[in-house]
Amino acid sequence: MSNSWGYTDNGLKHYTARRATGPIVVDGRLDESTWALAERSPRFEDLEEFGRPALFDTKAAILWDDDYLYVGFWCEEPDLRATLVERDSMICRENDVEVFIAGENAYFEFELNALGTIMERLYIWQDTYVSAGYAAVPEFDLLGPGIVDTLGGAWSGHKHPRGRRWCFRNWDMPGLQWAVALDGTLNDDSDVDRGWTAEIAFPWQGLKHLADGRSLPAQDGDVWRMDLSRFQWFEEGGRRTCPGWAFNCHGVYDSHIPERFTYIHLSDQVVTQDSAAQHVA
Repeated sequence: MSNSWGYTDNGLKHYTARRATGPIVVDGRLDESTWALAERSPRFEDLEEFGRPALFDTKAAILWDDDYLYVGFWCEEPDLRATLVERDSMICRENDVEVFIAGENAYFEFELNALGTIMERLYIWQDTYVSAGYAAVPEFDLLGPGIVDTLGGAWSGHKHPRGRRWCFRNWDMPGLQWAVALDGTLNDDSDVDRGWTAEIAFPWQGLKHLADGRSLPAQDGDVWRMDLSRFQWFEEGGRRTCPGWAFNCHGVYDSHIPERFTYIHLSDQVVTQDSAAQHVA
């Protein structure tokens, strides 16, 4: 099966996100019982090569309630490193986890490092910027005070057939919460670390520009498209490389392909012990 842009559904995963059992404190620890019950993703796979597992174990889970859509990451990491502390820095220039959430004509990018520093971007496809109504929204005024540039999406020779996107670099999701917890010593290579966890709460109302008529908060049976990924820098022989690992392989070194995002099915069922034993399709 393929969509209008020519990307096939081959290998796309489906994940069922269930309701949390109770309140979640966003502290990065993922120690509430509801996280223990949540279905975890398979070990992330290489962003480019189908079926190749991530070098370091990386898994994620998704929960929700009437206020938030929650994402948790578990990341194996023998040498915890992070230096960027300024919000909206290019977090992808060092080790990070990332979440993309897509609507039909726009998508949101979130990046987070082990210091808890984040970057946010809102992208709107230029081919429907006017027809989808974004041009009439003051916060997406191309001549406004925010920093706006374009994204063509040409990595490793890949260019998205839909064309370019407006990138709103100063856009911040209202009500967003996030935190990290480290199991090891940051920026100290004299020991071996165990890893880190990350916890993000995306407020439903903050997703209004991506809802495309879907209810906010979500309803049972709603389907969203999300990409959960991790990028890890390695240095060897004076060269730096950065493989990407994701819930769903993209086939190219490019995170910005909404057609390759995982299908997230929202279920009104509260997580149970049986939920934790479920498998991703």
